[in-house]
Amino acid sequence: MPSQAEIAKYMLDVGIRQEGNKLYFDRISISHSQVGEAIGKDKRVVAATVNTIKKNKRLYSIYSKLQPTCNLINMARDMGWGVICVELIHPNMPGTLGRITTKLGDMKVSIRQAQCPATDCNMLYIITDNAIPGDVLVALKDVMNVKTIKLFT
Repeated sequence: MPSQAEIAKYMLDVGIRQEGNKLYFDRISISHSQVGEAIGKDKRVVAATVNTIKKNKRLYSIYSKLQPTCNLINMARDMGWGVICVELIHPNMPGTLGRITTKLGDMKVSIRQAQCPATDCNMLYIITDNAIPGDVLVALKDVMNVKTIKLFT
């Protein structure tokens, strides 16, 4: 089961949708072999994962609706944007994103995207329209529930 969990996590992270026994990245059909190769697992483990998801009504309801999303983090620097990495103390605390974005708005920082990986919710990535000045990082450290602040480079 650990290998199946890794495959399910990967599918969730990148937005691979399941329809019956088939896998899709948006409208592009991808094989079990391709998924296995991407994460170093055998295609039979991928097939077993697909079967496990298909048999579980709740899981299938989730995995049959997944869609890939545009991740701007890695190319932000090339576009002249900034990326703030925020490590949270309590990932499920209500209002944290609101407090952070309000603070950024007060400092006239325009946000292009906020992203919390589906399977690593203690990290929040905020992509801004411009590079981040140092005073912004200092100000964000005082926001409730923020453990650490770093620039993504």
